[in-house]
Amino acid sequence: MEPRHLLVSACLTLLAAPTLVAQEEGLAPLTEQQRAAHVLSRLAYGPRPGEIDRVLEMGVDNWLKNQFGFQESKDPRLEDRLSEFQTLSMGIAECVAFTATPRQEKSTIVEQRLARRKNRIPMEELMESVAFRAVFSERQTTEVMTEFWRNHFNVSFTKGQSIYAQMPDYERVVVQQHVWGNFPDMLTASATHPAMLNYLDNRLSRKPPSKQQLAELERRTKRNTGSEERAEEAVQIASQRGLNENYGRELLELHTLGVDNFYKQKDVIAVAECLTGWTIDAKREGTRQYLFNPDMHVDGNKRVLGKLIREDRDGGPGQGMALLKMLGKHKGTADFIAMKLVRFLVADNPPERLVAKVAKTYRKTDGDMVSMLETIIESEEFWNPANVRSKFKTPYEFIISALRITGCEIGSLGELERYLVAMGQPIYNCDDPTGYYDTSDAWLDPGVMALRWEFAVDLANGKVDAVAIPDSFYDQIPIDLPPRLWQHHLTQLILPGGAGARTRAALATVTSEYLEKKKVPDLYELGPELVGLLLGSPEFQQQ
Repeated sequence: MEPRHLLVSACLTLLAAPTLVAQEEGLAPLTEQQRAAHVLSRLAYGPRPGEIDRVLEMGVDNWLKNQFGFQESKDPRLEDRLSEFQTLSMGIAECVAFTATPRQEKSTIVEQRLARRKNRIPMEELMESVAFRAVFSERQTTEVMTEFWRNHFNVSFTKGQSIYAQMPDYERVVVQQHVWGNFPDMLTASATHPAMLNYLDNRLSRKPPSKQQLAELERRTKRNTGSEERAEEAVQIASQRGLNENYGRELLELHTLGVDNFYKQKDVIAVAECLTGWTIDAKREGTRQYLFNPDMHVDGNKRVLGKLIREDRDGGPGQGMALLKMLGKHKGTADFIAMKLVRFLVADNPPERLVAKVAKTYRKTDGDMVSMLETIIESEEFWNPANVRSKFKTPYEFIISALRITGCEIGSLGELERYLVAMGQPIYNCDDPTGYYDTSDAWLDPGVMALRWEFAVDLANGKVDAVAIPDSFYDQIPIDLPPRLWQHHLTQLILPGGAGARTRAALATVTSEYLEKKKVPDLYELGPELVGLLLGSPEFQQQ
């Protein structure tokens, strides 16, 4: 039997194994090595080769201190790679100009294809740059938390071409610049960004036309066209333009208070009215920036969550700003954000005591990101052995951690999107405003493991375009090690927390049958088969 067929047989056995094993309470406290592996799993996308030893040498607590807060990247490799992208640092107007093609009365199929390709450049560069940062950045906790907030304030390329040129600026201005700031500032930045205004349709939300305005439109259209039918059609279209509740609802449900917490339908309507006129300046060529249009705004005071929000006396966006300020300080927002952070970093069923402590920190510090994370990291719950390896990696986390643990040499990460699409988590392509879920029940099904195993095998065998596991990864195995111990050493490299009985049995089966066929064993031949099995194993899916 060929090694690949052996691997197929072994992995089919592993696919039937439970992926998450509940840890028992009352286990011994974590050793320093276990603490290092834990922080590199939860606050990083897994270790790179030798990184656990480097963290131990530095000290786990010192590593954590160096990860929190704004600091410039120290990795010139990453900066050199990102500098190859053309649109990442562009503002929206510049990006629109970059992707624009001169209008022609007639264009060839080739010209049309090139125009579409040029229009997609910001999307492709942003998705690839997100993955590059996750793989290579030394500021791993920044990348992990950027992904958290990227999902919390989700916008998506699925909105269509109108959003392509807005997204690089959104990633940079809303998420990256606020990831170590405070929540209310990030909330305001997202609410006023054209990508969010476009994605959730608030740019279209306006006060409905009055009867007098509709009557005037009907008279004017009839006078200009001479057609009563055209006049009636214009009135019908205009009457359908009005209040759009999409963003108002998601602002309460997903961004601040949580589903059905504190608010009622009348609050959704009042919130939407507060934010009418928050739109995009599309009239001046190439701007596409946030604009408050008073002509679209529903006049008058509003009452939200029982509190009066007065109309801006200057006729500006002050009513919407007052709304955001109120939501940013609301107890429900503190509770909801605390719950999501604890669920993301500690356990799918977040410990209530810790959630309450993080919510208290939120209220005390006005939603300071660093303070909330410090509350989590300093808690007993974060270091409780019962919560170690208790979470299930999302497809994105799985792929990035596989690239990191094997020290992959990477020319391009463009093909990763194909695997992420198959697994259901392409970058910035979640059409649902909820963003991608981070709990095991969202990703744990029989099909998931099969797709992950396919990627693991492709990666191990050099079948992912422009990505390769270098020989230096296998060179970590001592040259005089007996062949039957290769599997043990590779397990230590890829699964620092150890392998379960089924995984060890599968490794032993593949190794034994390979050695029966080969008089002169070759690590660089058997190694990829063992690595594929380890990356596809249930234990590697644990976080």
